[in-house]
Amino acid sequence: MEVIGMEPGEVYEVRYGPTLKNTVLMIGSAVLALGCLLPEVPLHIRVPGVLLFGTGVVIFLAMTFSRQVAFRVDAEGITVAGGPFRYRASLLSVPWTDVKAVVLWRQQAAQNIPYVGVLRHEDRPADKPVGKAGRLLYGAVAGDVPAEVAKASRQVNGWRLDRDRLAAAVSRFAPDVEIIDLG
Repeated sequence: MEVIGMEPGEVYEVRYGPTLKNTVLMIGSAVLALGCLLPEVPLHIRVPGVLLFGTGVVIFLAMTFSRQVAFRVDAEGITVAGGPFRYRASLLSVPWTDVKAVVLWRQQAAQNIPYVGVLRHEDRPADKPVGKAGRLLYGAVAGDVPAEVAKASRQVNGWRLDRDRLAAAVSRFAPDVEIIDLG
């Protein structure tokens, strides 16, 4: 994992790279995929097991070695990528004029996964509003996090968020934008 711009207050950029969590998951997936290939494993377990755990290895390898920008805070605004396979489709780029706050939160539904999101000014809504089904889904996953923030959020996965560097960059480029830490 690479952090560019180490001086306080400069552009904060993080690229996808190896993290302890993803390395452990990748090794575990590889071991389980290989275990499914043992001769005593029945075919009805072997095929789905190799497919499932082999796909996990590919996903973790792609995330670790893609080197794409995962998170960036600069003079233009905030950019957060969703994942290496749908990089362009999941890219969230919000200009400072739209940002009221940067919101840090954790998914409560599964494994306490950290997220970084954007709360937009009321007069700067997202392109597509969140419908009833989306509100139910986000409510189940994000708990008390507003649906609009949950929709404008991405997992901190395959990279590490440095909260001090985030605070320094936001303070420099958008001093009126607050950082809200919901846990």
